[in-house]
Amino acid sequence: MLEQLMSDVIDSSSSTSTIESSRSSKSILQLITCPICLEIFREPLQLPCQHTFCKLCLERITEDRWGRCPVCRGCYRVPFAGVGSFEVNRTIVNLLESLSHTEPKPMLKAKCALCKLEDTITVCEHCREAICCKCRRQHYDEFSRYISSKLNETQQETEKLIAKEVENIKNHEENVCRSDDIANVIRNKVADLIEKIKQEETKLLHNVQEFSKAEQKLIDEKNACLQDLSIINKFCLESQGILHSKEETDQEAIEIRQKCEEYVLSVNDLQSRILIVKTPIRRISFFNRDISSDSISLGFVEIGMVLEPIESTVQLSSIFLSSLKIEPSSTTSSTDADLQHCSKQLIRCLSATLQQQSDYPNGSSPSYRSNISTSDNNGCCRQQLQSQNHKRTPRIIGKRGTRDTEFMHPSSLAYSKRDQLIYVCDTYNNRLVTYSIDGIFQQVYTAISETGEIRFHHPYAIHIDSDNRLYLIDQSERRIKVFNRDFKLIRVIGQYGRDVGQYSAPCDLCTNEQNYIFVCDAGGHRILKYSEQGQFLLAWGGLGTDNGQFKCPACVCILNGDRLAVSDWGNDRVQVFNCEGDHLLSIGQRGKLLAEFFRPLGLAYDETTERLFVCDEGNNRVTIFNSDFTTTELVHSKIGFHGPYDILLLKDGRIIISEHRAHRLQII
Repeated sequence: MLEQLMSDVIDSSSSTSTIESSRSSKSILQLITCPICLEIFREPLQLPCQHTFCKLCLERITEDRWGRCPVCRGCYRVPFAGVGSFEVNRTIVNLLESLSHTEPKPMLKAKCALCKLEDTITVCEHCREAICCKCRRQHYDEFSRYISSKLNETQQETEKLIAKEVENIKNHEENVCRSDDIANVIRNKVADLIEKIKQEETKLLHNVQEFSKAEQKLIDEKNACLQDLSIINKFCLESQGILHSKEETDQEAIEIRQKCEEYVLSVNDLQSRILIVKTPIRRISFFNRDISSDSISLGFVEIGMVLEPIESTVQLSSIFLSSLKIEPSSTTSSTDADLQHCSKQLIRCLSATLQQQSDYPNGSSPSYRSNISTSDNNGCCRQQLQSQNHKRTPRIIGKRGTRDTEFMHPSSLAYSKRDQLIYVCDTYNNRLVTYSIDGIFQQVYTAISETGEIRFHHPYAIHIDSDNRLYLIDQSERRIKVFNRDFKLIRVIGQYGRDVGQYSAPCDLCTNEQNYIFVCDAGGHRILKYSEQGQFLLAWGGLGTDNGQFKCPACVCILNGDRLAVSDWGNDRVQVFNCEGDHLLSIGQRGKLLAEFFRPLGLAYDETTERLFVCDEGNNRVTIFNSDFTTTELVHSKIGFHGPYDILLLKDGRIIISEHRAHRLQII
């Protein structure tokens, strides 16, 4: 009886402990489960409202700089560095680490991702899938095969890269040896030049020393004559006094007479040597022959650059063959679709570029400006290339820093015709900087005025209209502000949002002669049109790759004929519209050839020559298109470009380019 009672007590205590453990497991599971994905936390981040979510879940639900908590619906602002900048919930992290050592991982009741049966499952640590115990082996086999295939592909690619890098290292070693040889040649030439200069120095110094010795000899002779004359002059003075004091001739007077006769002869001799004989007066001079820097130049060191040919040219070649009316061996439907959107002018330009590339089979890109003219004769397409070397030495303004003449990622440029000032958006220094047209620093406009008024916060784009009003896009506040020239706020254009007439991420704007305002909304992938007073009029675009659609439009500028050009940054092209939003033309595609782009940004239009300038930021160059978009050329700089962002054309033909990666301006 006692044994039965003891067993009942033990059974009851064990059941009680089991219930308590299950309750504690459920409570712990609630604490470590993400409210969004309903799985165990992975990289738990804590919002300002103290609610915690997985990092991937937050990135998935966050579209812009502002968001709402899924639990309490409170607003939160995403830091500039992204979602990952939120504070890590250390309590949850420590709890997960302690559970991994003390208890088995909590078991979730859900359906298996493989067999679709409801069973006790665990979460796979690799893919975060819910897998039951029966399917774990099968899931691991699939995972192992997938990883093995990826490892095999990676190994093959690595072997190719290793071979390529070995070849590159060999080429660099050869360049090092050649540079050593060139350095020795330069040293020998400099040594010879120094030896010749020393010989010339010895000859000139010898001539000067000979003249100096001759003059010193004459000085000694003249000093001797001067001494004799001084003695005679003294004798005459003393003798005259003696003779006046005597009353009759004596021996002393006779001696005076004898010496006087001798001195008379000496004076006559000296007089003939000093006055009668004309002694020439010599002068020494040195005619300096200035040696210019060009005359002593030993030569120059040229560093050539050979670009490797692009491997993926299938689609481009098919476009070229279609433009030349030659049937390719294999064509795809995507190529035919692309051909429907290409204008005849673009095809001719690309064909000329292909001809140019065939003239340089090693893939090198010559430093010239090319003029391409196309003419059809009996169904044949002929290209005529003319080259002209026009490299110019640029003037560099600024470097990375926070001083008045330094920048931190300069972006947009604008020119005031009335004030003749150049405005630069120094974005990360949170200011505007002005320069004269000669590149001389003028003034800095800070974010806070002298009266304490907040003007802007991280200016991103700037524009000055015909009435000298200043339009500024505020990156942090996402607002478009209009100022007068006293920097007093006139009005705010539009408002932040995703509804009709609102913008989510404005990045550039421009105005036409009627003072209509056109805004690039990169977040909404569209162009917005406003009146001069800020009233919304029209919007067009949308996310996509078709003509008239955009993927993060970056910059906009007005062309003649009531047209405007838009740099379609994500689609690597430039699109041309009329002011009512009708698509007229698309220029370029992704690539490195002359008429291709990689992330185009700033635009500028020359009204005199009707040429369009495009900052090809990804390819680190500036491309020029003619009025019919068939003739292309490049803006050359002897130091090259590093992240060209915006371009400004001056009346005297000079070009100003802002480079946000190099933190500087170039005036060419």
